[in-house]
Amino acid sequence: MENLLVVLIFVGSIVYKIYSNYKEEMEKSAKRGPQRPPIAKSQPPSIPAKPYQHTATPPPIPAVPARKVQQEFVTKSNIIQDIPEEVQRVKESRKKHSKIEVENTEETNKPIAFDLRQAVIQAAILERPYR
Repeated sequence: MENLLVVLIFVGSIVYKIYSNYKEEMEKSAKRGPQRPPIAKSQPPSIPAKPYQHTATPPPIPAVPARKVQQEFVTKSNIIQDIPEEVQRVKESRKKHSKIEVENTEETNKPIAFDLRQAVIQAAILERPYR
């Protein structure tokens, strides 16, 4: 029972100290802050609110009709006549080279034999968990 009385006095002194520090801080903050008069809640705001005014949307801009352009149809006979012989030869040589490249890439794109089991075993050997 005596221990309980000592504990209560100790806790009471701590609570009193906290309360007194709180009061001191409130007095300091009152001195620091600007003096403002208290605002009464029943008073309406000093600046009246303006009612919402709807602004009319501007009229849409009329679209300008597109001009119709007559297109000339291009045929192979027109193209062949306009292209010089040198250009035709270069195009043909490019086609031949591209065919050769396609054939070479088909040979190199063969599937590679891959054994997952063997790869896991080799990875375990190379990166041993214990050392």
